[in-house]
Amino acid sequence: MRGYLPVTVDEIASFLANQSMECGPLYAPTIKFLTANSEMDEEEGEYLLSMLAADEALEMREDSDRLGFILALEVTDQEISEHGENFVLLKEAAKWVSVQCAFSVSPDGEELTWFATQEISLALDQWLKGI
Repeated sequence: MRGYLPVTVDEIASFLANQSMECGPLYAPTIKFLTANSEMDEEEGEYLLSMLAADEALEMREDSDRLGFILALEVTDQEISEHGENFVLLKEAAKWVSVQCAFSVSPDGEELTWFATQEISLALDQWLKGI
């Protein structure tokens, strides 16, 4: 299952350095979410979940002119301790190897830019500088 984790840029840096991170809810296609949104196909559901994460990522910023960030993680049922309406909680700290990609969220929340996992470390310095 893919989950979308809103994060700060400092959390990304720490996660990458430590290779693990305690994290809050990941927006994910839970049974409750899929049932409530049965008219959506998988792609539409993933988009909606990523936009929910984007909204939270923007709230987490210290400066409203800066980007927000989301990490997409692939998690197994065995890693999940709780299923909510549109989120899951993990039993243990998330592992960096589960990160599938990152998204930057434009300051207005209208645009997500995708970054492959291997691009995250390359872009991190610019993100930390607020570029």
